[in-house]
Amino acid sequence: MQGFSKLLKICWRNIFRNQRRCLLTLSILVLGCTGLILIGGFFDNMMEGFGEVFIHSQTGHIQINAKGYNRKGARAPLDYLLPDSMTILQTVEKNPNVSMVAPRLKFQGMASSNETAIAVMALGVDPTIENKMGSFQTTGENLPSTNIVEGKDLEENDPYGVIVGKGLMDAMGLRVGDTFSFITTRKEGALDGSEFKIKGVFETFIKDFDDRSLKMNLKTSQKILGLTNEVHSLLVVLDKTSKTDSAKSELLAALGPAANNLEMLTWVEQGQYYRQSKQLLQQIYAIIQIIISIIFFFSIANTINMILLERMREFGTMMAVGNSRATLFGMIFLETALLGLLGSLMGLLVGTGLAKIVSMIGIPIQPPQAAGFYYCMINVTPGLLLQTFAISMVSSLLSSLLPAYRVSHFPIIHALGYV
Repeated sequence: MQGFSKLLKICWRNIFRNQRRCLLTLSILVLGCTGLILIGGFFDNMMEGFGEVFIHSQTGHIQINAKGYNRKGARAPLDYLLPDSMTILQTVEKNPNVSMVAPRLKFQGMASSNETAIAVMALGVDPTIENKMGSFQTTGENLPSTNIVEGKDLEENDPYGVIVGKGLMDAMGLRVGDTFSFITTRKEGALDGSEFKIKGVFETFIKDFDDRSLKMNLKTSQKILGLTNEVHSLLVVLDKTSKTDSAKSELLAALGPAANNLEMLTWVEQGQYYRQSKQLLQQIYAIIQIIISIIFFFSIANTINMILLERMREFGTMMAVGNSRATLFGMIFLETALLGLLGSLMGLLVGTGLAKIVSMIGIPIQPPQAAGFYYCMINVTPGLLLQTFAISMVSSLLSSLLPAYRVSHFPIIHALGYV
C-alpha cells in the first residue's frame, strides 16, 4: 500500500512536468464533457417540452376509452361510447394526482359550403376544460399547446361556434366569421346536423389532423347525435407527468370491475410521433458521443506518445535499476487515469455551471405548431453526468493501453540509448 501511495505521488507530479501539454489535454476533456452535458441536457429538456405539448393538446396523460375503441373505433365510433361516463369521471376526479378530466366525443360528418363539401372529423369538447387543459406551465408562463392562428377559441355560451383546422379551412375556401352546414349520421341511421359559424382556426403539430378536423361544443355535438351524457374518451390530466404510470394503476384499482370494459392508454403509448422524435434525438446524441469519444481517445493518445518519446531514457533507467515492466505499465496507466479523472471532473463542473447559466437565461424555443415561445433549459441529471464521466474516463484509459504496453516491452538497451 505504501509503494502504491509513493507511485501515485510520482504519477501526479509527472502529469504537470509539461504544463502546456497538460493544459491542452485538460482543455480537450473539459470542452468535450461540457459539450456532452449541454447537448444532452438540451435534447432532454426539448423532448420534455414536446411531450407536454402533445399531452395538453392531444391525449392527456391518460386516455380512458370503451374497450376496443382504440383499435376499431375509427370504423364505427358510435358503437364504442363509454358506458356510464359520468360515474367514471367522478371516480377518476377523486384521485389526488388528477388535475382535471376532459370529456371528448369524436365522430364523422360532412361539412359543406357554397364551394365544396368535405368529409370531416368532429370533436365535441367542453370549452372551459379544454382551454385549461390546452396550456402547460413553463418558467412561470402558461404556454398554449394548440395554436389559434386566427380568430378565437371556443366559448361555453356559443353553442354553434366552431374552430377548424387550418388545412380544413383552406380546403373549404372559408374565412373566420363564415358559416357552413354540417350533417352527420346518428347511431340508428337518421341524419341530423346544423349550421355552424367559424370562430377561429387552429394548428397543431399533426398536419393530417388539421386538414380534416373541427372542434365544437360538447353539448351541441351530443344533441346532434341524439346522446345524453355519452362520450368516447375521458382525457385525464395529472399534476405531474412523472406520475403517469402510478396514476394509471391507481385508477384501474379505483374503477374495480368496471375497468374490465375499459381501456386505459398513457400518452407514451399513444404518442408514436413523440416516440419517433425522441428516438431520433437519442440516435443523434449517440453519434455525438461517439465522435467526442474518438476525439478524446486520439488527443490523449497523442499526448501520451509525445510524453513517452521524451521520457524513453527515463523508462530505460527505471528498468535497468530493477523496476519491473508491470511497474512501468502501471505508472503510465495511472498517470493517464489521473489526467482523465482531473479533466473529467473539471468538465462536469464547467458543464454543470454553464448549464445553470443557460437555464437562467433560457433558450427561446417554439414547439411544433404551438402558440408562442417557451424558454428551454438544460436538464442536468445524475444519469447524464454519470454517462459523460464514463465516456471521458473510458476514452482516457483505453488511449493509454497501447502506449503503456509498448514502453513496458521496449528493450532496455534501446531505451537507454534512445534519442
